[in-house]
Amino acid sequence: MRNRLVGAACDRAAGSFGPTPARTDTAHSPVRLAQLLYDRVGPWGATTVLLAIIDGEGGLRMSGVAGAPTQAVSDWSRIPLRCLFPLTRLAPKERLLWLDDDSGDRILIWVTTWHTSAPVDDTLVCVVTVTWPKGPALEPAVAGRAAELAGDTGRALCGLAELALPGDEFAAPWLAAVLNAIPIPAALVFPVRDKRLQVVELRIERCNTHATDVLGRAPDHITGRGLLTAFPGLAAAGIFGAFVGVLETGVPFEQGPFAYEEPMSGVRYPAVMSLRAQRVGGGLLVSWQFHDEQARMAGRIDDAERLVGLGWAEWNLVTGETTWSRGVYDILSVDPESDPLPLDALPRYVHEDDRPAAAEATRTLAAGTETVTFEVRTVPAARIRHARITAELVRDSLGNMIAVHGVVQDVSATRRIEAALEASRQEAERQRQHRAEELQLALLPKPGGRLPGLRIAVRYRPAEDCARVGGDWFEAAPLPDGRILIAIGDVSGHGLRAAASMARLRNALLGIAHTGADAAGILDCLNLVTLNSQESAVMATSVVGHFDPGNRTLAWARGGHPPPVLVRDGRARELRNAEGTSLGAVTEAGYRVVTTRLRPGDRVILYTDGLVERRDAPWSRRMALLRDAARRGAAGDPEEHLDTLLSALDTNPEDDTCVILLHVED
Repeated sequence: MRNRLVGAACDRAAGSFGPTPARTDTAHSPVRLAQLLYDRVGPWGATTVLLAIIDGEGGLRMSGVAGAPTQAVSDWSRIPLRCLFPLTRLAPKERLLWLDDDSGDRILIWVTTWHTSAPVDDTLVCVVTVTWPKGPALEPAVAGRAAELAGDTGRALCGLAELALPGDEFAAPWLAAVLNAIPIPAALVFPVRDKRLQVVELRIERCNTHATDVLGRAPDHITGRGLLTAFPGLAAAGIFGAFVGVLETGVPFEQGPFAYEEPMSGVRYPAVMSLRAQRVGGGLLVSWQFHDEQARMAGRIDDAERLVGLGWAEWNLVTGETTWSRGVYDILSVDPESDPLPLDALPRYVHEDDRPAAAEATRTLAAGTETVTFEVRTVPAARIRHARITAELVRDSLGNMIAVHGVVQDVSATRRIEAALEASRQEAERQRQHRAEELQLALLPKPGGRLPGLRIAVRYRPAEDCARVGGDWFEAAPLPDGRILIAIGDVSGHGLRAAASMARLRNALLGIAHTGADAAGILDCLNLVTLNSQESAVMATSVVGHFDPGNRTLAWARGGHPPPVLVRDGRARELRNAEGTSLGAVTEAGYRVVTTRLRPGDRVILYTDGLVERRDAPWSRRMALLRDAARRGAAGDPEEHLDTLLSALDTNPEDDTCVILLHVED
């Protein structure tokens, strides 16, 4: 059938251009046609015959090559248009040219346009070239005969063009369907040649829907690219050269799974692939397959497990089979070459202190249908690991237990970070407390010691949930008139704001006390200071008194503060005075001075509400406890007495506490 078509096409060409030699009539392919011409002109010194057709796409398709220095290549191979583009401008109809190239070679060129009628209407340019090497000019008779033979061959080439170019066939819809039917990546590629007709690249003309590169990019990314661009590692692997060999010889090429490395951004991306190439027309049908998809996925899972310290395990309760990922081996410090451990062997890898929690989780898992999560420490290992385990029990449709699935995560790094953060937090808290205590000490007088007629012991404890500074304050200082100023107070709130208000009141106290004002007058002034404070809603309480060493009297006034406790002769009682109004509540508070005569050995305890106030205990009960502790501790010295008080009453952690003990001396 093909012979008849070729003959009919050649007859049509002969009718247009004149008689066609019998031998070219028998050429059923462009390669054969080129070889027939070379057989005739070769004895006259010609070295190369090239037959080509420039198609409507603007590319140049070589229909056939023959000659001594150039090996025969398959028909319809694509080469860059720029090599013969000038010829298209010189081809209105048959044209014969003799040219000399830069190397001195003598080239005979026959070129013409040809209008095809089937299967599509198109205009082509057919070219025949014959090359002689640099040397003496051809004899006129030889040159004339060569020109005739070139014309005959060109007309036969036009006849073959009438059958339609294979390139058109490769663009046909049926070929796309055939490619997509191939269940693995496949593509049609065509050679790109340089001026010496050497294959320098293979252009990917069409891909099927399965085609991807090493990075998994889609067919649209590959189609139209050079093979060495899409797969740059093929040259180093020798595959590109093998593909060129298939083009030249027609012998299929097949390479089984092999290690392939693709250069990428200065590194080499590894893959395992296989290839097959078959010559089709003037190109190659290439198929490939990445065999390492599962290996790569497994590798990614291993990498993910290693990076986040994760592993998974499955215990088949029916077959007894156990499956672990590599991460579980690492977390439990089990040799990866050994078999995974059955469920009943796991307890010996758990720290003995954590085994009860693990056993409880197992019982919960067996009894219910939900997943359980628990954390244990694993042993033996060079370093104890903290493992968080999430497990689920798998049951069949009848409710029978058939498997246990579990995920194990190494949270040791998290626990180390938490421990380090906790240590840092504690150190920061210690430093904060130290600075706060230094600030509090700077704001308050030096506690304890002796003053005329008195021994004094002081304790100050800030609230536990604040910055170790608060609003409780005290004062014990001699005055110019010989009296001893004794004061204790409490500003509402905690922290630096309360401490600032406390400092203002204490400074005001000292200034007013040096004016000679009595205790009630001092409280009146402190009340005004608090009322006019720039801080909103500041409230305070205080007890202020003057101890006279000469007659051992304590003249004192009370502004909303708990009453002092007097310890005398083994008994303890509260000193009475009108409570008075808290500082900052009203303008006219009406404070009153009460004078208490003291004896040698008497002890007076002044305190803030943090010592006796509790949310879970009534005030009366706490005051009774204070009186009892004050009585019991009177046998010791003032410091020991305070220790007894604080131990018995267990100061309020939510509030500041300040206690002053005055011991009257002989």
